[in-house]
Amino acid sequence: MKILTLNINSIRAHVESFIEILRSGKYDVIMVQELKVETAGFPHNLFDEYGYNVKVLGQKSWNGVATFSKYSIEDVVLGIPNYPDINARFLESVIDGRIRLINVYMPNGDTIDSPKFSYKLDWMKAFTNHISQYLNSEEPVIIGGDFNVALEDRDVWKPQNYVGIAIAAPQAREIMNQWLNLGWIDVWRKLHPDTIDYTWYGYRGNDTVGKKQGLRLDYFLANPSAMNLINNCEIDITPRLANKPTDHCGLILNLN
Repeated sequence: MKILTLNINSIRAHVESFIEILRSGKYDVIMVQELKVETAGFPHNLFDEYGYNVKVLGQKSWNGVATFSKYSIEDVVLGIPNYPDINARFLESVIDGRIRLINVYMPNGDTIDSPKFSYKLDWMKAFTNHISQYLNSEEPVIIGGDFNVALEDRDVWKPQNYVGIAIAAPQAREIMNQWLNLGWIDVWRKLHPDTIDYTWYGYRGNDTVGKKQGLRLDYFLANPSAMNLINNCEIDITPRLANKPTDHCGLILNLN
């Protein structure tokens, strides 16, 4: 099974490049974030011919997550259970009765003195409580998406530029490190322990991609049961280099 996670930065604005991904047929499951379209307005008609089942949690102009699967999508959970949230950031499902996938678009948080930062930390703490039940499960569980956290300084091209910025804040890193210390596995880092690479490149500036001026914000986390099935995880720069690109790379996971 091949899984792609990708922040599309507006499904309508980048529909042509996303259709190319669907048309390629390379992926069994595609987890998409930052749709920027409400659930009722999601353009299913544009994607029907490519053979994917689709589940969507959308929001007008902001946020939004969708999971595309060539297999069945069951046991769908929209939003973190028991956490009131007006924002569309969480879609959990079971794929083909075999693997539980949690598709997330975590809050950015802006700067550490912003009210948005408190929301970011609250959201991450609620997420911590929810995923605790899955860590030691025999069921393979994979969390994928845009986490909006650069976990280490080496995940930031110029760390001094991000002092006071929420995505590199110690408090956010601490929460995410709690997940790893408990036993969740940062799959890409596990398989590429010494590599410096990024999944996000801003639009501003001259050739941020070529100059490697990016951030690692997109992740797959796996519980031990899922990690036993994983044989590869790679960053795919192709979506960032499309004719009308999103600002994120894809992250690809291969399972036995």
